[in-house]
Amino acid sequence: MKKNFVISAIIVTLLLVHIISCTPPAPVTAPPCKPPSPVQPTPPAKLYIKDLASISLLVSTLNWDADAEPDGIGVDIGYRSATGQPVNFSDVPVRVAIEFFGYRDILDIFKHDRMELIGRTEVTVDHSMRLSEMFGNYIRVPFETIPVDRTKYYRFGTIKVVVTTPQQGNFEGINDFVELYPESQSK
Repeated sequence: MKKNFVISAIIVTLLLVHIISCTPPAPVTAPPCKPPSPVQPTPPAKLYIKDLASISLLVSTLNWDADAEPDGIGVDIGYRSATGQPVNFSDVPVRVAIEFFGYRDILDIFKHDRMELIGRTEVTVDHSMRLSEMFGNYIRVPFETIPVDRTKYYRFGTIKVVVTTPQQGNFEGINDFVELYPESQSK
């Protein structure tokens, strides 16, 4: 029994020596803090539409709800280069002003000196027309927002579209024989 006691005492002593001689690991010290680096100003967005030389218009009467009655007009704007090729852009805000002109007589249509301004609207777009926006989904103008006195003006008129770019100025298109209100609401 004495032998077991001695062996146990030796084992406990060795364990204590081992525990005492082991030092905990040194803590990890973070390096000194650096001042934040200065924030670099975001360079101004490139507000130039490469190769833009003109615009073209396609204006159509649309029905975008469940009834059979037309609801308004769709304005598709094609942006073109000097050679007539499509110009695509994004992230460049352009202002699109749409002016509506009426005629007092059907015989005056196409005589721009006889057209009278009846209303104006404006929208901002930041991209050229995408494939999914073609055929009246690029810009929509409901008939009820066009202030036409239907007792004075013929149902068909003219629209003028002016696209104002940030750096390249204005581009204009005109389209005649545009329906300004549905036939069922004619005088």
